[in-house]
Amino acid sequence: MSIYSNFPGQSDSTESIQSTKPGKHMIEQWLRCAIFKGMFSDELAIKYLPSGSTYPVSVFVPKEMVQGDLDQGTGQVKVTVFRRGENPWVILPTSQRIEIPVKESDLASL
Repeated sequence: MSIYSNFPGQSDSTESIQSTKPGKHMIEQWLRCAIFKGMFSDELAIKYLPSGSTYPVSVFVPKEMVQGDLDQGTGQVKVTVFRRGENPWVILPTSQRIEIPVKESDLASL
């Protein structure tokens, strides 16, 4: 399954996903998520169920972008937040800069 599909409000084209650049209407916030050990010592794995999706997104992110309790498997990752209409979306801190829709209740100020 492609992570670039199945999200309400997302266009069929991945062009906008890969060309998004932070702008004046983007802010950094924490996104609550599940956290796990990564493959390497400088990374962690995160898992989040995007708003409107039945498939969770799991990615590796730099360790310094995550805070939380690894033993409990709960934490939060620093993301860039923007809106498509009234809905919040985030850019995950991966080399692919993956965009996903999120629930407002899962976001917290830095």
